[in-house]
Amino acid sequence: MLRPYKHHGYEIAAMRALFAVAIYLSVKHMLPPLWGEAPKPHTLAFYPEAPEPVGIAKLIPLGWLSDPAAGRVAMWVMVAGLVAYAAVPLRLLKYPALVVLLVHNAVFTLNNSQGSTHHGYQIITLTLLAQVAVLWMPAVCKWLKRRPPIPEGLGVGDLWVYYSQLAIAGAYVIAGVSKLLRSGVGWIIESPLIAVQVVKTHSQNYYNYLQEEFAGMGMQYAEWIAAHPWLTRLMLTGGLLLELLAFLALIGRGWALAIGAAMIGLHVSISMVMHLHFPQNEQICLIFLVNLPFWAVLAGRKLRAG
Repeated sequence: MLRPYKHHGYEIAAMRALFAVAIYLSVKHMLPPLWGEAPKPHTLAFYPEAPEPVGIAKLIPLGWLSDPAAGRVAMWVMVAGLVAYAAVPLRLLKYPALVVLLVHNAVFTLNNSQGSTHHGYQIITLTLLAQVAVLWMPAVCKWLKRRPPIPEGLGVGDLWVYYSQLAIAGAYVIAGVSKLLRSGVGWIIESPLIAVQVVKTHSQNYYNYLQEEFAGMGMQYAEWIAAHPWLTRLMLTGGLLLELLAFLALIGRGWALAIGAAMIGLHVSISMVMHLHFPQNEQICLIFLVNLPFWAVLAGRKLRAG
């Protein structure tokens, strides 16, 4: 049921190119630009140390990334790795994928070692980790003198897509399970209290940037939530069920399209109501779950056949 299936070469090529763009967008404000001066200092310029290290920062010092020269080198390595990630033959993809994973993980590990973690970019690192694991699997099996566990009729590219989808679905299922472990049925019963969080989030944005557009911005949503508690419970329960059932995206293309589109809709609604943006999640769902190139080609063939 939840097994990998065959993908066309153009699907894999499109996913690689689009994911490379998404990865670049995630790091471009973290590191210095390739040349010239940035309009404002890059984020890691403020982090010369890792006062509360997480992950590899407990073993490897990463503060050197805050140095402009070192950060620029890291950016060049990342961009070169992304170009290769999108362009090299599939059999060589394991090398640039590993480089991109290491740089991406180092950048956001330092970012999360300042005492205030942010999980908006973790889904990209998790997906890269799954990809590197499956891409290096044949080489590791050859070294161990074992047969790679690749289903008959499929290739490494098909597993690359499948494990990418698996990482995405797993991230959402874990998010749903953590809500239940943390709050239990209170996540559903007490969900109308999210009105307070809506006001808090918008107020925080106002005091962060002191822009009038954020002043009192969340009140209209908070008032609507307070006035419609049962509808709020129904909507938030639907979001929770969507996270818990994200693994259904692994059944096939149709399920992946439905789950991916629903996830994007969920993030867009959260962005509108709470002003909490997760563009990386939307991009990655669009690339690996919705998979527009496949449906566009299929629609074109149907039209020509008709």
